[in-house]
Amino acid sequence: MEKGRCAMFTTEVKVKALPVREWLDRYCFPGKFLDACKACPDYGRVWSCPPGVPEAEALLGRCRTAYLIGVKVCYRPADLARALRSQEEAEAVRQGTYGVAKKALLEALLALEERCPGSITVAAGRCEQCAGCTRTQGLPCRKPERMRYSFSAFGFDLTALAREQLDLDLLWAGRGLPPYNAALAAFLTR
Repeated sequence: MEKGRCAMFTTEVKVKALPVREWLDRYCFPGKFLDACKACPDYGRVWSCPPGVPEAEALLGRCRTAYLIGVKVCYRPADLARALRSQEEAEAVRQGTYGVAKKALLEALLALEERCPGSITVAAGRCEQCAGCTRTQGLPCRKPERMRYSFSAFGFDLTALAREQLDLDLLWAGRGLPPYNAALAAFLTR
């Protein structure tokens, strides 16, 4: 596990290799999570989200190894207190910390893709490449070379995957922020 430090948060990074066949068989259940996807505000509004994403097997099944990456973003007590003031404050803290870490993770994985022909990245969360997605206007993606689908888009059981493979619990908070947020991504190779 690698630890990093930033002014507003600390990170812990965990990586685990898993055969793609096992990864798909044990953790990918598109039908089981479809209702949760439909309840998400990004459903049908962002190109990286359902409906219309490729089947996991079709896109990812040709790879042999999935390197699961979990980035645990731990908040400072002062920022957790700030996040309790309002939902807007909580979102500002989250974007200035978790959002930064998630973007850095995607940039690192996109750079790895360039060095490893045939590799594929599964992003931590929805695509955030543009300020507003063109899907809502019925237009094609502006940056298809940078857009990556998320675990949720394929129907992965993120809770089980994080806990069983990375020894990482996913946390939520009813108000404010949990002590940490976790960004889960994968890098697949042939």
